[in-house]
Amino acid sequence: MNLISPCVALCKLTEEDICIGCKRTIEEIINWRTYTENQKKGVFTRLENLEKEAATQSQFRK
Repeated sequence: MNLISPCVALCKLTEEDICIGCKRTIEEIINWRTYTENQKKGVFTRLENLEKEAATQSQFRK
């Protein structure tokens, strides 16, 4: 299996070097092509957890 990049073509970095589009760190973006499948899965897991956390926080704000 070859996991595709989570890039959504909305590329702009925050002051913390996090992409506002895909939420990857600059290190994850730069190294994506050389990452193993397990490293890529780890990135996807982190991104999924961020999404879940954001959804939970938005529920508390209602």
